[in-house]
Amino acid sequence: MSHDPAYQSLRRAHRRFGSRSTAVAVGGFLLYVLLSSFAPGLMNSSLSGHLTLGLALGLGQFVMMAVIVWRYLVHMRTRVTPVTRGLRGLARHHDEVAARGRAAAEPPVAPGAGEFRPW
Repeated sequence: MSHDPAYQSLRRAHRRFGSRSTAVAVGGFLLYVLLSSFAPGLMNSSLSGHLTLGLALGLGQFVMMAVIVWRYLVHMRTRVTPVTRGLRGLARHHDEVAARGRAAAEPPVAPGAGEFRPW
């Protein structure tokens, strides 16, 4: 199954999405921390009333995480789930064929012949 091209493309797409979303999340958080540490004057600048740039960027972290989670759900629904269903059906088909082949190749076993007997 791991050599199937559909499985390989599934892993590649999932890995690509994971690395991109991780880079965006870590990059946004790192930018916020660096600005807070090295540009406190900029972060304390007022945008509107008591709302400062630092507070707006801090609240923006929650928005960014919500967008990443939403994109993850869309990605899973549109790219991963259809391929997974196809691979699952293919795996079930291979299991059924293999089970039929084993059943035809094995001789019938007498009842109780292969059971473990305790002392």
